[in-house]
Amino acid sequence: MAENPMYSRQRLARRLRKGREGVGLTQQQVAEAFGWSPSKVIRLEGGTKPVSVPDTMVLLSKYEIAGEEAEQLIELAKVARQPSWYASYREIMSPEFEAYLAYEESASIIRDFARNVVPGLLQTEEYAEALFEAFGVPEETREMRVELRLKRQKVLDTSTQLFFILDEAALRRQVGSETTMGHQYEALVMANERPNVTVLYVPFQAGIYPLFRSPYSIFEFPDGDDLVAYLEKPETEELLSEKTPKSGHLSPSDYLDSFWKLEHSLALDVTQAFA
Repeated sequence: MAENPMYSRQRLARRLRKGREGVGLTQQQVAEAFGWSPSKVIRLEGGTKPVSVPDTMVLLSKYEIAGEEAEQLIELAKVARQPSWYASYREIMSPEFEAYLAYEESASIIRDFARNVVPGLLQTEEYAEALFEAFGVPEETREMRVELRLKRQKVLDTSTQLFFILDEAALRRQVGSETTMGHQYEALVMANERPNVTVLYVPFQAGIYPLFRSPYSIFEFPDGDDLVAYLEKPETEELLSEKTPKSGHLSPSDYLDSFWKLEHSLALDVTQAFA
């Protein structure tokens, strides 16, 4: 899968910061060396803005990064300046969900726990339409939201490993008609047959289990650079990074531990739910 522009920008920013620290320079010293404002260096290392290819090249030279690694970082700078495929949907996305899509497109492993509804990556078109209608999404944006949801599902056709655990409530709660639910069940079974997809569910008789109250997703990346958790709450969305922990919050590794234990203790193959 091609690099995602937002994720490429973050990767490049982290590497440039590491490069500066590796040669013992401060942000102020780098800014003075090129006649930049200190705030520019801060923005470049924060990953909030794309780094131009010329700026990347002069920084790599300053940080004594050459050869194959330099070529890779210049390529990241080029990718980071390209528009993402979902840029045209920005009007219906929060900044957190836009970051979520960047991680979803870039991760090598995705783990998704769903409590009340089928995860977006596994929803049929009619299920998604019925869901957005039930949520009261205005008709003028509903079609766009369904379209975005279906386009995201291209990740199922990649080498990304995807693990889904659904609470039984997500399977039993009727969304739309019985026919809609029947087609949705068929889609879950078909997804589970893919070599890179595992779909499990936790039966009601399992009782209460850790972190069952809110849906969450966990992203792992090919370079092992970070572990990210996305939490979906009734009124908010939140992203957590293992590299930059938040005080008073569980870490992404805590969510990963809970997911792993659930997967290997209480969760069952989704086909058993329809036997």
